[in-house]
Amino acid sequence: MCKRKIMEWWLSIFLLLIAMIPVTEAMAQQAPPKDGYALLDSLSQVFDVISTDRDYLQKVNQLITGLMVEARRARDKNLIDRVFFARYHRLLGLIKLTLDPDPEKILTPVIDQVVEDFIREVLTEDWRAERSENMLLLATAIRDEIINLRLHLDDLEKKERLIREWDQKMRRAE
Repeated sequence: MCKRKIMEWWLSIFLLLIAMIPVTEAMAQQAPPKDGYALLDSLSQVFDVISTDRDYLQKVNQLITGLMVEARRARDKNLIDRVFFARYHRLLGLIKLTLDPDPEKILTPVIDQVVEDFIREVLTEDWRAERSENMLLLATAIRDEIINLRLHLDDLEKKERLIREWDQKMRRAE
């Protein structure tokens, strides 16, 4: 991916999301651990930096590192569950992988496979290297995954209730 396309791609992601609370690694170490909602809100800061700063790469890497520190702390304090952590971790990894320049195209097959898998899992659509709308497709998949993570958080209590109801039905069936 050329740098211009990457910038356009991240700008389109930013336009799909609302900029919210900033997070830095220093804040992550001093503040109490964030819950899942705060982690998702802080993620929008990455897109804000990309859209406003020409030398965004170092700042974005610091933000992603801080977000990962926060996510691990939240997981360790049981503020987020394993499912949320795994999906959030994958999202941060995808952003980091697709953002870092690779002028020699050494990582292109790896990046393409990760992006293809992500788009297929989130949108059930196929990524094709030659398609012109791939950047928008990836931006849409990232947006949808963030929304899916919010829905996951919203439905945790409901899920637990449904599990209890299911377990009761299965005990009666025995």
